[in-house]
Amino acid sequence: MADPAMLTAFLYSTGEGAVIGRLAEAARARGLRVAGMIQKDERRPDRRRCDMSLVDLATGTEIPISQDRGKDARGCRLDHGALEEAAELAARALDDDVPPDLLVLSKFGKREIEGHGFRQIVERAVELGVPILVGVGTDHVEGFLAFAGDYGRVVDSEAQVLTEIAEISPPLRLR
Repeated sequence: MADPAMLTAFLYSTGEGAVIGRLAEAARARGLRVAGMIQKDERRPDRRRCDMSLVDLATGTEIPISQDRGKDARGCRLDHGALEEAAELAARALDDDVPPDLLVLSKFGKREIEGHGFRQIVERAVELGVPILVGVGTDHVEGFLAFAGDYGRVVDSEAQVLTEIAEISPPLRLR
């Protein structure tokens, strides 16, 4: 992206996580090779909360990441093992001979702040020079900035992110 920061976190409001998926699609529409994971939520009429899955942008593989703990369950329902499985799948795109033009992840949250989830993929993308776009909620901004240091910044304008995506030049590819 245009800013020297490699790691851009888009600050989204609760319930607006789908915006990261729209931004990933905008990057693809510009001809960029996009890798990463986008969260997909499915509402269930008999549950207080939705079921969560992650969709791999490189392969289309969908991995359920929420545990069904019953209709009255409260608290975290994240399946940590499934999240790590999704992270391993997403990491494969960074091991290709040609790295992606942009890595997009729906969320940099508690697991990443704690050193798990997609944190190692973000670190690897920085090492490779691949720009990264992640979603971050207001409750995780401080932890994201502590992790990202000079490589990161938080942006709250979807229009700004779209402008910066437009400034990423797709590489010339031999056909």
